[in-house]
Amino acid sequence: MVMIDVDRLKHALPDWDRAPIESGIRAREQALDAAEVHLRAGLDVVLGQYLARTPFIEALERLADRCGARFAEIVLDLDAAELAARLEARAAAPDRPEHAVNNRLVGAADADALVASLEPLRALRPTAVRIDASGSLPVTVARVRDALPDRGPDGGAHRRARRT
Repeated sequence: MVMIDVDRLKHALPDWDRAPIESGIRAREQALDAAEVHLRAGLDVVLGQYLARTPFIEALERLADRCGARFAEIVLDLDAAELAARLEARAAAPDRPEHAVNNRLVGAADADALVASLEPLRALRPTAVRIDASGSLPVTVARVRDALPDRGPDGGAHRRARRT
């Protein structure tokens, strides 16, 4: 399984802090390119990202279809109070360099708006599997694994038959 972190790609770009929108677009393009390479090699790809709008989700879904891979869309549900607590903890003890910048952009006071921003996705992406993320990280990871489609006999890329 390959994990692709769009934020790490973005923060690795020169000038990301002076051009965050353009850097975000380039990072998403890089993520799609990397995902395609790995999917075509028969590997599973996980891309964890806060996405409140659909264009990148749709691009990932099209990519999976082109590569003959299953697309699993999972939304981690968390109430605003728990999200605020986690954002406060991240601000108090960032464990990644980009958290210092992200903490200036998004904080505990934004939790209500962040949770609300995902609500339109319920109607726009009704097949997304929603997972309760209020538990510990190991519990949430187990819930995500349980929600994923079964792997094929070869163990890779959730392959499905290609249309002819």
